[in-house]
Amino acid sequence: MSDVIRSAGRVARSPAFKFFLIAFLILILLIPLLIVAALVSEREGRSREVVSDVARTWGGTQQLSGPFVVVPYIVRIESKEGDKVIQTTQERRAVFLPEELSIAGDGRSNVLYRSIFDVNVYTAKLTIDGSFAVPDMADVDPNAVSVRWRDALFVLALSDVAGLKEAASLTVNGQETLPFSPSAGLPGIYTSGMHAKLAGASSIIEGETPPKAFRFHADLHFSGSGALAFAPTARETKVALTSDWPHPSFTGAFLPIEREVKADGFSAKWRVPHLARSVPNGWMLSDGGLDRFQPHLFGVTFYQPVDFYDLVTRAVKYGILFLAVGFMGVFVLELLSEKRVHSVQYLFVGIAMVFFYVLLLSFAEHIGFTKAYLIASAATGGMLATYVAKALDNTRSGLLMAALFTLLYGFLYLILQLEDYALLAGALLGFGALTAVMFATLKVDWSGLGGPTSDDVSPVSDSVQTNVV
Repeated sequence: MSDVIRSAGRVARSPAFKFFLIAFLILILLIPLLIVAALVSEREGRSREVVSDVARTWGGTQQLSGPFVVVPYIVRIESKEGDKVIQTTQERRAVFLPEELSIAGDGRSNVLYRSIFDVNVYTAKLTIDGSFAVPDMADVDPNAVSVRWRDALFVLALSDVAGLKEAASLTVNGQETLPFSPSAGLPGIYTSGMHAKLAGASSIIEGETPPKAFRFHADLHFSGSGALAFAPTARETKVALTSDWPHPSFTGAFLPIEREVKADGFSAKWRVPHLARSVPNGWMLSDGGLDRFQPHLFGVTFYQPVDFYDLVTRAVKYGILFLAVGFMGVFVLELLSEKRVHSVQYLFVGIAMVFFYVLLLSFAEHIGFTKAYLIASAATGGMLATYVAKALDNTRSGLLMAALFTLLYGFLYLILQLEDYALLAGALLGFGALTAVMFATLKVDWSGLGGPTSDDVSPVSDSVQTNVV
Protein backbone atom coordinates (compact mmCIF):
# COMPACT_ATOMS: atom_id res chain seq x y z
CA MET A 1 0.00 0.00 0.00
CA SER A 2 2.84 2.36 0.87
CA ASP A 3 4.42 1.66 -2.53
CA VAL A 4 1.21 2.70 -4.25
CA ILE A 5 1.08 5.91 -2.24
CA ARG A 6 4.71 6.69 -2.99
CA SER A 7 4.16 6.02 -6.71
CA ALA A 8 1.09 8.27 -6.73
CA GLY A 9 3.07 10.99 -5.00
CA ARG A 10 5.88 10.75 -7.52
CA VAL A 11 3.38 10.92 -10.42
CA ALA A 12 1.77 14.01 -8.84
CA ARG A 13 5.21 15.65 -8.69
CA SER A 14 6.14 14.62 -12.24
CA PRO A 15 6.52 17.20 -15.05
CA ALA A 16 3.89 15.37 -17.09
CA PHE A 17 1.29 15.83 -14.34
CA LYS A 18 2.16 19.51 -14.06
CA PHE A 19 1.91 19.85 -17.85
CA PHE A 20 -1.64 18.45 -17.96
CA LEU A 21 -2.55 20.52 -14.92
CA ILE A 22 -1.47 23.64 -16.82
CA ALA A 23 -3.58 22.56 -19.80
CA PHE A 24 -6.57 22.18 -17.48
CA LEU A 25 -5.98 25.66 -16.03
CA ILE A 26 -5.96 27.11 -19.54
CA LEU A 27 -9.37 25.54 -20.16
CA ILE A 28 -10.66 26.99 -16.87
CA LEU A 29 -9.40 30.43 -17.87
CA LEU A 30 -11.57 30.30 -20.98
CA ILE A 31 -14.44 31.38 -18.72
CA PRO A 32 -12.95 34.79 -17.80
CA LEU A 33 -11.83 35.19 -21.43
CA LEU A 34 -15.45 34.79 -22.54
CA ILE A 35 -16.51 37.31 -19.89
CA VAL A 36 -13.95 39.79 -21.25
CA ALA A 37 -15.25 39.20 -24.80
CA ALA A 38 -18.79 39.92 -23.59
CA LEU A 39 -17.55 43.09 -21.89
CA VAL A 40 -15.95 44.29 -25.13
CA SER A 41 -19.18 43.57 -27.01
CA GLU A 42 -21.22 45.49 -24.43
CA ARG A 43 -18.95 48.54 -24.63
CA GLU A 44 -18.98 48.41 -28.42
CA GLY A 45 -22.77 48.29 -28.36
CA ARG A 46 -22.81 51.36 -26.13
CA SER A 47 -20.51 53.13 -28.60
CA ARG A 48 -22.86 52.30 -31.48
CA GLU A 49 -25.80 53.68 -29.50
CA VAL A 50 -23.92 56.96 -29.10
CA VAL A 51 -23.14 57.05 -32.84
CA SER A 52 -26.83 56.44 -33.66
CA ASP A 53 -27.90 59.14 -31.22
CA VAL A 54 -25.50 61.67 -32.75
CA ALA A 55 -26.64 60.67 -36.25
CA ARG A 56 -30.25 61.45 -35.35
CA THR A 57 -29.33 65.04 -34.55
CA TRP A 58 -26.43 65.68 -36.93
CA GLY A 59 -27.43 63.53 -39.89
CA GLY A 60 -27.18 59.84 -40.65
CA THR A 61 -25.88 57.93 -43.63
CA GLN A 62 -26.90 60.03 -46.62
CA GLN A 63 -28.18 58.55 -49.88
CA LEU A 64 -28.92 60.91 -52.76
CA SER A 65 -31.25 59.53 -55.41
CA GLY A 66 -32.66 61.43 -58.36
CA PRO A 67 -33.65 63.70 -59.76
CA PHE A 68 -36.92 62.34 -61.18
CA VAL A 69 -39.81 63.93 -63.01
CA VAL A 70 -43.05 62.52 -61.58
CA VAL A 71 -46.27 63.15 -63.52
CA PRO A 72 -49.85 62.17 -62.50
CA TYR A 73 -52.15 60.78 -65.20
CA ILE A 74 -55.51 59.07 -65.55
CA VAL A 75 -56.31 55.65 -66.98
CA ARG A 76 -59.74 54.15 -67.71
CA ILE A 77 -60.39 50.70 -66.30
CA GLU A 78 -63.23 48.48 -67.48
CA SER A 79 -64.73 45.74 -65.34
CA LYS A 80 -67.75 43.47 -65.69
CA GLU A 81 -70.57 42.82 -63.24
CA GLY A 82 -72.76 40.27 -64.88
CA ASP A 83 -73.71 41.61 -68.30
CA LYS A 84 -72.81 45.16 -67.39
CA VAL A 85 -69.53 46.80 -68.34
CA ILE A 86 -68.44 49.33 -65.72
CA GLN A 87 -65.87 51.96 -66.53
CA THR A 88 -63.89 53.65 -63.77
CA THR A 89 -60.95 55.98 -63.76
CA GLN A 90 -57.79 55.59 -61.75
CA GLU A 91 -55.01 58.06 -61.08
CA ARG A 92 -51.47 56.86 -61.49
CA ARG A 93 -48.05 58.45 -61.57
CA ALA A 94 -45.30 58.10 -64.11
CA VAL A 95 -41.58 58.48 -63.33
CA PHE A 96 -39.11 59.80 -65.92
CA LEU A 97 -35.32 59.79 -65.54
CA PRO A 98 -32.83 62.44 -66.70
CA GLU A 99 -30.74 62.14 -69.84
CA GLU A 100 -27.56 63.18 -68.07
CA LEU A 101 -26.55 63.87 -64.49
CA SER A 102 -23.34 65.39 -63.17
CA ILE A 103 -22.65 65.73 -59.45
CA ALA A 104 -19.59 67.49 -58.04
CA GLY A 105 -19.12 67.46 -54.29
CA ASP A 106 -16.78 68.16 -51.43
CA GLY A 107 -17.02 66.56 -48.00
CA ARG A 108 -15.42 68.07 -44.92
CA SER A 109 -14.91 65.72 -41.99
CA ASN A 110 -15.34 66.53 -38.32
CA VAL A 111 -15.28 64.74 -34.96
CA LEU A 112 -18.03 65.17 -32.37
CA TYR A 113 -17.59 64.09 -28.75
CA ARG A 114 -20.25 62.54 -26.55
CA SER A 115 -19.11 61.42 -23.09
CA ILE A 116 -15.96 59.33 -23.65
CA PHE A 117 -16.92 58.48 -27.23
CA ASP A 118 -16.04 60.34 -30.43
CA VAL A 119 -18.12 60.21 -33.62
CA ASN A 120 -16.84 60.92 -37.13
CA VAL A 121 -19.24 63.09 -39.14
CA TYR A 122 -19.08 65.18 -42.31
CA THR A 123 -20.66 68.11 -44.11
CA ALA A 124 -21.10 67.90 -47.87
CA LYS A 125 -21.64 70.55 -50.52
CA LEU A 126 -22.96 69.14 -53.79
CA THR A 127 -23.51 70.80 -57.14
CA ILE A 128 -26.07 68.93 -59.25
CA ASP A 129 -26.38 69.56 -63.01
CA GLY A 130 -28.12 67.69 -65.77
CA SER A 131 -30.91 67.62 -68.31
CA PHE A 132 -34.28 66.02 -69.03
CA ALA A 133 -35.65 65.16 -72.46
CA VAL A 134 -39.29 65.63 -73.46
CA PRO A 135 -41.18 62.88 -71.58
CA ASP A 136 -43.25 60.45 -73.64
CA MET A 137 -46.17 58.95 -71.74
CA ALA A 138 -46.57 56.24 -74.36
CA ASP A 139 -43.29 54.73 -73.19
CA VAL A 140 -44.68 54.33 -69.68
CA ASP A 141 -48.40 53.61 -70.04
CA PRO A 142 -50.09 53.66 -73.47
CA ASN A 143 -53.49 53.40 -71.75
CA ALA A 144 -53.29 56.92 -70.32
CA VAL A 145 -56.39 58.91 -71.30
CA SER A 146 -55.27 62.22 -69.81
CA VAL A 147 -52.04 63.55 -68.34
CA ARG A 148 -51.83 66.36 -65.82
CA TRP A 149 -48.63 67.88 -67.11
CA ARG A 150 -49.09 71.05 -65.04
CA ASP A 151 -48.78 68.94 -61.88
CA ALA A 152 -45.42 67.48 -62.92
CA LEU A 153 -42.90 67.43 -60.08
CA PHE A 154 -39.12 67.60 -60.06
CA VAL A 155 -38.22 65.18 -57.23
CA LEU A 156 -34.88 64.86 -55.48
CA ALA A 157 -34.62 62.17 -52.82
CA LEU A 158 -32.31 62.59 -49.82
CA SER A 159 -32.49 59.89 -47.17
CA ASP A 160 -32.13 62.26 -44.19
CA VAL A 161 -33.32 65.79 -44.99
CA ALA A 162 -32.88 66.68 -41.30
CA GLY A 163 -29.20 67.12 -42.20
CA LEU A 164 -29.86 69.99 -44.64
CA LYS A 165 -27.97 73.10 -43.57
CA GLU A 166 -29.35 75.60 -46.09
CA ALA A 167 -32.55 76.13 -48.03
CA ALA A 168 -32.23 74.63 -51.52
CA SER A 169 -33.70 75.79 -54.82
CA LEU A 170 -33.86 74.54 -58.39
CA THR A 171 -32.59 76.55 -61.36
CA VAL A 172 -33.94 75.54 -64.79
CA ASN A 173 -32.39 76.55 -68.10
CA GLY A 174 -30.10 78.90 -66.21
CA GLN A 175 -32.77 81.58 -65.87
CA GLU A 176 -35.71 80.53 -63.68
CA THR A 177 -35.53 79.56 -60.03
CA LEU A 178 -38.06 77.25 -58.38
CA PRO A 179 -38.19 76.72 -54.61
CA PHE A 180 -38.00 73.24 -53.20
CA SER A 181 -40.79 72.01 -50.94
CA PRO A 182 -40.75 69.07 -48.51
CA SER A 183 -41.48 65.52 -49.55
CA ALA A 184 -44.30 64.92 -52.00
CA GLY A 185 -45.30 61.80 -50.05
CA LEU A 186 -44.29 59.38 -52.77
CA PRO A 187 -44.09 55.70 -51.80
CA GLY A 188 -40.70 54.16 -51.11
CA ILE A 189 -37.91 54.64 -48.61
CA TYR A 190 -37.23 58.25 -49.64
CA THR A 191 -40.39 59.73 -48.17
CA SER A 192 -38.37 62.63 -46.74
CA GLY A 193 -37.04 64.02 -50.01
CA MET A 194 -37.87 67.36 -51.67
CA HIS A 195 -39.69 68.47 -54.79
CA ALA A 196 -40.36 71.49 -56.98
CA LYS A 197 -43.40 72.12 -59.22
CA LEU A 198 -42.31 72.48 -62.83
CA ALA A 199 -45.42 74.52 -63.64
CA GLY A 200 -43.68 77.47 -62.01
CA ALA A 201 -41.23 77.65 -64.91
CA SER A 202 -42.85 79.11 -68.03
CA SER A 203 -39.92 78.01 -70.17
CA ILE A 204 -40.76 74.35 -69.43
CA ILE A 205 -44.55 73.97 -69.29
CA GLU A 206 -47.06 75.88 -71.34
CA GLY A 207 -50.70 74.91 -70.88
CA GLU A 208 -51.37 71.16 -70.86
CA THR A 209 -48.57 70.20 -73.19
CA PRO A 210 -45.70 67.95 -72.07
CA PRO A 211 -42.71 69.70 -70.52
CA LYS A 212 -40.04 70.83 -72.90
CA ALA A 213 -36.53 69.51 -72.64
CA PHE A 214 -34.70 71.48 -69.98
CA ARG A 215 -31.48 71.70 -68.05
CA PHE A 216 -31.38 71.94 -64.28
CA HIS A 217 -29.01 73.04 -61.53
CA ALA A 218 -29.21 72.67 -57.75
CA ASP A 219 -26.87 73.16 -54.81
CA LEU A 220 -27.22 71.08 -51.67
CA HIS A 221 -25.46 71.65 -48.37
CA PHE A 222 -26.10 68.95 -45.79
CA SER A 223 -24.46 66.98 -42.98
CA GLY A 224 -24.22 63.27 -42.46
CA SER A 225 -22.22 60.50 -40.86
CA GLY A 226 -20.80 57.17 -41.86
CA ALA A 227 -21.24 57.16 -45.61
CA LEU A 228 -22.41 59.11 -48.66
CA ALA A 229 -24.04 57.26 -51.56
CA PHE A 230 -25.51 58.16 -54.97
CA ALA A 231 -27.94 56.52 -57.39
CA PRO A 232 -27.14 56.27 -61.14
CA THR A 233 -30.48 57.67 -62.30
CA ALA A 234 -29.47 59.20 -65.66
CA ARG A 235 -28.56 57.68 -68.99
CA GLU A 236 -25.07 58.76 -68.05
CA THR A 237 -24.30 59.55 -64.44
CA LYS A 238 -21.06 61.28 -63.46
CA VAL A 239 -19.96 61.91 -59.87
CA ALA A 240 -16.78 63.67 -58.75
CA LEU A 241 -16.16 63.76 -55.01
CA THR A 242 -13.32 65.17 -52.91
CA SER A 243 -12.82 65.14 -49.16
CA ASP A 244 -10.21 65.73 -46.47
CA TRP A 245 -10.90 62.27 -45.01
CA PRO A 246 -7.75 60.14 -45.53
CA HIS A 247 -9.38 56.71 -45.10
CA PRO A 248 -12.12 56.26 -47.73
CA SER A 249 -13.72 52.91 -48.43
CA PHE A 250 -15.35 52.92 -51.85
CA THR A 251 -18.45 50.78 -51.68
CA GLY A 252 -21.58 49.90 -53.61
CA ALA A 253 -22.35 48.51 -57.04
CA PHE A 254 -19.76 50.60 -58.90
CA LEU A 255 -16.19 51.53 -58.06
CA PRO A 256 -14.52 54.81 -59.12
CA ILE A 257 -12.91 54.96 -62.54
CA GLU A 258 -10.35 57.35 -61.04
CA ARG A 259 -9.21 57.68 -57.46
CA GLU A 260 -6.42 59.31 -55.51
CA VAL A 261 -5.95 58.79 -51.79
CA LYS A 262 -3.45 60.89 -49.86
CA ALA A 263 -2.69 61.64 -46.23
CA ASP A 264 -4.70 64.87 -46.46
CA GLY A 265 -7.76 63.45 -48.21
CA PHE A 266 -9.03 61.76 -51.35
CA SER A 267 -10.63 62.43 -54.71
CA ALA A 268 -12.69 60.01 -56.78
CA LYS A 269 -14.70 59.99 -60.01
CA TRP A 270 -17.47 57.66 -61.12
CA ARG A 271 -19.13 57.28 -64.51
CA VAL A 272 -22.10 54.92 -64.83
CA PRO A 273 -24.07 54.36 -68.08
CA HIS A 274 -27.73 53.38 -67.89
CA LEU A 275 -26.96 49.98 -69.43
CA ALA A 276 -25.07 49.06 -66.27
CA ARG A 277 -28.25 49.17 -64.17
CA SER A 278 -31.45 47.16 -64.61
CA VAL A 279 -33.85 50.11 -64.29
CA PRO A 280 -35.90 51.50 -67.22
CA ASN A 281 -35.80 55.18 -68.11
CA GLY A 282 -39.49 55.51 -67.28
CA TRP A 283 -42.04 53.46 -65.36
CA MET A 284 -45.32 53.55 -63.46
CA LEU A 285 -44.80 54.39 -59.80
CA SER A 286 -47.13 51.53 -58.89
CA ASP A 287 -44.67 49.10 -60.54
CA GLY A 288 -41.74 50.29 -58.41
CA GLY A 289 -40.94 53.13 -56.06
CA LEU A 290 -38.03 55.51 -56.17
CA ASP A 291 -36.13 53.04 -54.00
CA ARG A 292 -35.65 50.63 -56.89
CA PHE A 293 -32.15 52.08 -57.28
CA GLN A 294 -31.18 50.72 -53.86
CA PRO A 295 -29.19 47.75 -55.27
CA HIS A 296 -27.30 50.10 -57.61
CA LEU A 297 -26.11 52.71 -55.11
CA PHE A 298 -22.44 53.60 -55.03
CA GLY A 299 -20.32 55.97 -53.01
CA VAL A 300 -17.87 56.14 -50.15
CA THR A 301 -17.77 55.14 -46.52
CA PHE A 302 -15.78 57.39 -44.22
CA TYR A 303 -13.97 54.41 -42.78
CA GLN A 304 -12.32 54.53 -39.38
CA PRO A 305 -9.25 52.25 -39.77
CA VAL A 306 -8.42 52.03 -36.07
CA ASP A 307 -11.56 50.81 -34.35
CA PHE A 308 -10.11 49.78 -31.01
CA TYR A 309 -13.14 47.64 -30.15
CA ASP A 310 -12.40 45.46 -33.17
CA LEU A 311 -8.71 45.38 -32.24
CA VAL A 312 -9.45 44.34 -28.64
CA THR A 313 -11.87 41.68 -29.88
CA ARG A 314 -9.22 40.31 -32.21
CA ALA A 315 -6.67 40.35 -29.39
CA VAL A 316 -9.03 38.33 -27.15
CA LYS A 317 -9.30 35.70 -29.89
CA TYR A 318 -5.59 35.02 -29.38
CA GLY A 319 -6.15 34.60 -25.64
CA ILE A 320 -5.62 30.82 -25.58
CA LEU A 321 -2.38 31.08 -27.53
CA PHE A 322 -1.32 33.91 -25.25
CA LEU A 323 -1.99 31.87 -22.09
CA ALA A 324 -0.29 28.79 -23.50
CA VAL A 325 2.91 30.65 -24.38
CA GLY A 326 3.00 32.45 -21.02
CA PHE A 327 2.40 29.27 -19.04
CA MET A 328 4.95 27.33 -21.06
CA GLY A 329 7.53 30.02 -20.31
CA VAL A 330 6.93 29.69 -16.57
CA PHE A 331 6.87 25.90 -16.87
CA VAL A 332 10.23 25.69 -18.65
CA LEU A 333 11.82 28.04 -16.09
CA GLU A 334 10.40 25.89 -13.32
CA LEU A 335 11.98 22.77 -14.84
CA LEU A 336 15.33 24.53 -14.94
CA SER A 337 15.01 25.74 -11.36
CA GLU A 338 15.19 24.01 -8.00
CA LYS A 339 12.06 25.88 -6.89
CA ARG A 340 8.55 24.70 -7.70
CA VAL A 341 5.62 26.85 -8.83
CA HIS A 342 2.32 25.90 -7.24
CA SER A 343 -0.77 25.43 -9.39
CA VAL A 344 -2.42 28.37 -7.58
CA GLN A 345 0.49 30.55 -8.67
CA TYR A 346 -0.05 29.41 -12.25
CA LEU A 347 -3.69 30.40 -11.85
CA PHE A 348 -2.65 33.86 -10.64
CA VAL A 349 -0.40 34.24 -13.69
CA GLY A 350 -3.29 33.27 -15.99
CA ILE A 351 -5.75 35.67 -14.35
CA ALA A 352 -3.23 38.50 -14.69
CA MET A 353 -2.79 37.72 -18.39
CA VAL A 354 -6.58 37.78 -18.87
CA PHE A 355 -6.85 41.05 -16.96
CA PHE A 356 -4.50 42.56 -19.53
CA TYR A 357 -7.47 42.80 -21.90
CA VAL A 358 -9.58 44.64 -19.33
CA LEU A 359 -6.80 47.19 -18.85
CA LEU A 360 -6.41 47.50 -22.61
CA LEU A 361 -10.14 48.13 -23.17
CA SER A 362 -10.57 50.61 -20.33
CA PHE A 363 -7.51 52.69 -21.27
CA ALA A 364 -8.28 52.56 -25.02
CA GLU A 365 -11.64 54.27 -24.49
CA HIS A 366 -9.83 57.28 -23.02
CA ILE A 367 -6.39 57.58 -24.65
CA GLY A 368 -6.55 55.49 -27.83
CA PHE A 369 -5.45 51.97 -28.64
CA THR A 370 -1.69 52.38 -29.10
CA LYS A 371 -1.04 54.21 -25.82
CA ALA A 372 -3.42 51.88 -24.00
CA TYR A 373 -1.59 48.85 -25.38
CA LEU A 374 1.78 50.19 -24.22
CA ILE A 375 0.47 50.86 -20.70
CA ALA A 376 -1.43 47.57 -20.33
CA SER A 377 1.40 45.43 -21.72
CA ALA A 378 4.10 47.18 -19.66
CA ALA A 379 2.04 46.90 -16.46
CA THR A 380 1.07 43.26 -17.00
CA GLY A 381 4.42 42.08 -18.34
CA GLY A 382 6.42 43.90 -15.66
CA MET A 383 4.24 42.62 -12.83
CA LEU A 384 4.33 39.01 -14.06
CA ALA A 385 8.11 39.07 -14.63
CA THR A 386 8.61 40.32 -11.05
CA TYR A 387 6.17 37.73 -9.72
CA VAL A 388 7.94 34.84 -11.47
CA ALA A 389 11.32 36.08 -10.24
CA LYS A 390 10.04 36.09 -6.65
CA ALA A 391 8.28 32.71 -7.01
CA LEU A 392 11.44 31.03 -8.34
CA ASP A 393 13.75 33.16 -6.20
CA ASN A 394 15.81 33.86 -9.30
CA THR A 395 16.34 37.27 -10.86
CA ARG A 396 17.55 35.71 -14.09
CA SER A 397 14.22 33.90 -14.45
CA GLY A 398 12.41 37.19 -14.01
CA LEU A 399 14.50 38.81 -16.73
CA LEU A 400 13.82 35.91 -19.07
CA MET A 401 10.07 36.23 -18.42
CA ALA A 402 10.30 39.98 -19.06
CA ALA A 403 11.97 39.25 -22.41
CA LEU A 404 9.32 36.62 -23.20
CA PHE A 405 6.41 38.98 -22.45
CA THR A 406 8.07 41.78 -24.40
CA LEU A 407 8.34 39.48 -27.39
CA LEU A 408 4.81 38.14 -26.85
CA TYR A 409 3.09 41.52 -26.51
CA GLY A 410 5.14 42.95 -29.37
CA PHE A 411 4.20 40.08 -31.64
CA LEU A 412 0.52 40.39 -30.69
CA TYR A 413 0.56 44.10 -31.55
CA LEU A 414 2.14 43.26 -34.90
CA ILE A 415 -0.58 40.69 -35.55
CA LEU A 416 -3.30 43.24 -34.79
CA GLN A 417 -1.79 45.75 -37.22
CA LEU A 418 -1.26 43.25 -40.03
CA GLU A 419 -4.95 42.63 -40.71
CA ASP A 420 -4.43 40.73 -43.96
CA TYR A 421 -1.62 38.59 -42.52
CA ALA A 422 -2.97 38.12 -38.97
CA LEU A 423 -3.62 34.40 -39.42
CA LEU A 424 -0.18 33.77 -40.89
CA ALA A 425 1.55 35.72 -38.11
CA GLY A 426 -0.48 33.94 -35.42
CA ALA A 427 0.31 30.55 -36.95
CA LEU A 428 4.04 31.37 -37.02
CA LEU A 429 3.94 32.50 -33.38
CA GLY A 430 2.20 29.33 -32.27
CA PHE A 431 4.50 27.09 -34.26
CA GLY A 432 7.61 28.88 -33.00
CA ALA A 433 6.48 28.69 -29.36
CA LEU A 434 5.64 24.98 -29.69
CA THR A 435 9.01 24.24 -31.31
CA ALA A 436 10.90 26.13 -28.60
CA VAL A 437 9.11 24.29 -25.78
CA MET A 438 9.55 20.87 -27.42
CA PHE A 439 13.31 21.22 -27.82
CA ALA A 440 13.83 23.02 -24.51
CA THR A 441 12.21 20.08 -22.70
CA LEU A 442 13.71 17.33 -24.85
CA LYS A 443 15.74 15.84 -21.96
CA VAL A 444 13.05 16.25 -19.31
CA ASP A 445 12.03 13.07 -17.51
CA TRP A 446 8.27 13.62 -17.94
CA SER A 447 7.34 10.53 -15.91
CA GLY A 448 9.43 11.54 -12.90
CA LEU A 449 10.51 7.88 -12.53
CA GLY A 450 14.04 8.23 -13.83
CA GLY A 451 15.69 7.42 -10.47
CA PRO A 452 14.81 6.75 -6.85
CA THR A 453 14.17 9.62 -4.52
CA SER A 454 15.06 9.74 -0.83
CA ASP A 455 11.48 8.78 -0.03
CA ASP A 456 11.84 5.54 -2.00
CA VAL A 457 15.00 4.35 -0.17
CA SER A 458 14.18 2.32 2.96
CA PRO A 459 16.32 2.16 6.12
CA VAL A 460 17.00 -1.52 5.44
CA SER A 461 18.56 -0.77 2.10
CA ASP A 462 20.66 1.89 3.75
CA SER A 463 22.03 -0.62 6.24
CA VAL A 464 22.74 -3.10 3.50
CA GLN A 465 24.71 -0.53 1.56
CA THR A 466 26.66 0.35 4.68
CA ASN A 467 27.59 -3.29 5.32
CA VAL A 468 28.82 -3.67 1.79
CA VAL A 469 31.01 -0.64 2.13
